[in-house]
Amino acid sequence: MKKPKILFISESIRRDSHAPLKFFEGFEVVHFYLKAPYGDMTEKDLVGARQVTLENLIREIIAEKPDIIQGPEPFGSRLSLKLAYISLRAARKSSARLVVPVLENRPINKRFSRVQRAALRVFCPAYFRYASRVVALNRGAVANVRAYFKDAKITTGIIWGVWGVDCELFKPSVKKKDGEIIYVGRLIEEKGLKYLFDGFKMACKKLPNISLKFVGGGPLEGELKNLVKENNLGKKIEFTGILKNAELPKVFSRAELTAYPSITDERWEEQVGTVNFQSLACGTPVLTTKSGAIPEYIKEGEGAILVPEKDSKALALAIERFFTDQKLKKRLTSLARQSGLKYDIRREIAKAEKMLLEVLKK
Repeated sequence: MKKPKILFISESIRRDSHAPLKFFEGFEVVHFYLKAPYGDMTEKDLVGARQVTLENLIREIIAEKPDIIQGPEPFGSRLSLKLAYISLRAARKSSARLVVPVLENRPINKRFSRVQRAALRVFCPAYFRYASRVVALNRGAVANVRAYFKDAKITTGIIWGVWGVDCELFKPSVKKKDGEIIYVGRLIEEKGLKYLFDGFKMACKKLPNISLKFVGGGPLEGELKNLVKENNLGKKIEFTGILKNAELPKVFSRAELTAYPSITDERWEEQVGTVNFQSLACGTPVLTTKSGAIPEYIKEGEGAILVPEKDSKALALAIERFFTDQKLKKRLTSLARQSGLKYDIRREIAKAEKMLLEVLKK
C-alpha cells in the first residue's frame, strides 16, 4: 500500500533537524530547503532533501503531489514569511492539507517592527485559518497564534521540527572528567554567557578544581576571551570553536554538568532548549534558567537545576551546590538519562504521525 506523502518546506536545513525525518514510518517524506548554512551535512545526510529556489517553488511543490504540506512558521524571518505565503498558495492549488509549526513565544508587538506586524496582520489570519493543524511548541506560541486567529486548530505536546533528541546517538559513552562544566551553543548575548562567566568565576573561589568549556562560536567569543584573559582564567576556561552535531555526544558525556543559562531580551526568548535534551540523554545533568519555554520542558530535580535568569550569584551557588553535595550530584546524574529519554525523537515522531493521520482522515 502506498504511503501518504508529507512535504516539509524549510528556509534552511541542518543535520539535527533533517536527520530525524528518517524515523517517519507511515509517511513518505520529502524535504525542500533554500539554504544549508551550517556546514554539518554530508551527501548521505541530505538523503530525502532537495534544494529549491523561490522562483520555481510552487510548481515543484505541486509536482510532488503531497498529501500534506508542512509550511514554515510565519514568525521566523522575512524569508520564512515568503515561504509560508508560497506554501499557502500551493496548498490552495492542490488537494494537500496544510500543517504549520510555531515556535515563536515572544509577544509579536515586541518581537517585530511596525511594518512587519502589518504584514503579519494581513497574512497570518488566512494562514492559520486554512491550516488543518497548527503545532505550537510552547505556551507563548499558542498565544501568538490565537492573537491572529482564535479558532486555529492547535496541537501541543509534540516537539515538532526540533524533534527532541536522538537517544541512540546522544547517550553516555565516555568517562566523565572531574569538575568539567560545558556550555554548547552559539556564543551570543541571549544565552546569558556573561552571567555564566561571572558565576563560574565566583564558584572557582570555593571550587579550585572546576573547569568550563565553551563549545560553539559567535559574536560574543572575542569579548568572552578577553574576560578570560583579564581574569587570569586561561587554565580553567577553554574555547573549542564550532563542533559538528555528530561530535557532540562525546562532549556531553564527558562533562559532569552542562550550563545553559538563557536569558530573555526585548526580541527573543528560549523556545525549547534542545541542548538541555541532548545533555540529559548523555547522562549529564543541566544547570539552566527559568527562561522562556525551558521550564515547560525541564523540571527541577529531574536531572536538572533551574535558577532565575540574569543571576550570576544564583548560577555560582548552584555550581557550588552541585559539586559539594555528593548526594545531589549522584541523584541528578542518575536521573539525567531517564529525563532525556522522555524527549526521544522516535517518540516525538510517533506522536506527529498519529496527528498527521488524523488530519488526513478529516
